[in-house]
Amino acid sequence: MNFQKYFLKKFFTLKGRNNFLSTNSILLISSIVIGIIALTISLGIFSGYKDVLQDIIIGVNSHIYISKYENRTITEKEYNEVTTILDSNNTYVNYSPYLNTECMCSFENSTAGIILRGLNYEQESRVSNIKQYISQGKFPVESGGIVLGKNLAERLNCSLGDTVKLISPLNSEFTMAGMIPKTMQSQVTGIFSSGMYEFDNSLAFMNYKTVRNFLDLGKVYHGIAVNLQTAKAEKAAFHSDLLQKKLEYPFFTTDWISLNKNLFSLLELEKWVISIIIALIILVSGFGMTSVLIRNIYDNQSEIGILKAMGTKNKEIRKMFLHRNLSLGIIGVVLGIILALIIGKIITISNIITIEADVYMIKEIVIKNNPIDFLFIIFVSGIIIFLSSYIPLKQIDKFNAVEIIRRAKK
Repeated sequence: MNFQKYFLKKFFTLKGRNNFLSTNSILLISSIVIGIIALTISLGIFSGYKDVLQDIIIGVNSHIYISKYENRTITEKEYNEVTTILDSNNTYVNYSPYLNTECMCSFENSTAGIILRGLNYEQESRVSNIKQYISQGKFPVESGGIVLGKNLAERLNCSLGDTVKLISPLNSEFTMAGMIPKTMQSQVTGIFSSGMYEFDNSLAFMNYKTVRNFLDLGKVYHGIAVNLQTAKAEKAAFHSDLLQKKLEYPFFTTDWISLNKNLFSLLELEKWVISIIIALIILVSGFGMTSVLIRNIYDNQSEIGILKAMGTKNKEIRKMFLHRNLSLGIIGVVLGIILALIIGKIITISNIITIEADVYMIKEIVIKNNPIDFLFIIFVSGIIIFLSSYIPLKQIDKFNAVEIIRRAKK
């Protein structure tokens, strides 16, 4: 008879004295499952948060921006020269000129500072998701209307059809009575909602010709927004540098990654710090696994003594116990990941957890795990479970088969 198979059968079946699904084993699996769920969801929250912010940022902005030093404007001739360079490379898919300024917007007794963008709507629709983000009304393609961010409109307590007043201190008129800011009346023709508080609370859009007249500008632009092929969006910094080398001074380029570098670096740091802290839950489960294994070893001294007396090597006995504990660990990890994915899906779909948009920039939690997250979970849990299972097996080498059998007979 193969005594190793006999021992394994006795050890793993429900009929055995210390069966595989004992209370200790169930508690051990449960602790691992809880740790894996906590780790998976925490990683998923940060990954989902980062992806949502990235999608909104790219949706409102473009991949690369071309402008001039010292806030100088781009003339029509310079614009044509730059676009010729862009058209010569299929990496740059679309581009759109824009005007950008800060001014005040007032309605009745409410006033707010805004970032006003003058856009060519047809071209801008190709480099951003502005068309999808206009939740009410429409963009004023020809008229002098304005599109306000959702939170901005709420702050001003205005809605579609209302007329707001724009005030630009930068274009003040000098009179005998002093400086008089340039003002303009504009009807609200649309409401803009991107889902990101910072954008919805400060941005406003108008037709670029209307903004030109408001700022007393000629046929010039403040910059050019450029979109890359979708697959190359993550390498916007690289392509921005390449474009910079093709453009001469005073032009310079920047990209969406550089503009938000501090934000995404902070998110990445927080993600892994929190993950390491939560991984301690799995480490605690590892200590529990060690104690359960030590107890199982001493509870099965008689079987170990018999196996040793029959010539079974310590290595083979350690392998049996290691196999059992690793099986428990694998079950815990798999169950934990499955349950975490289910919980994450429920939270994402139901939006049962909301957060302060003015603090976290978005108001709903989205849980999304990337492949690297699962690799991290499996790697960390695998190391902890293996070490917790392997270290106490050294106790088996200390057992003396003769002494164990002699004690068993008493």
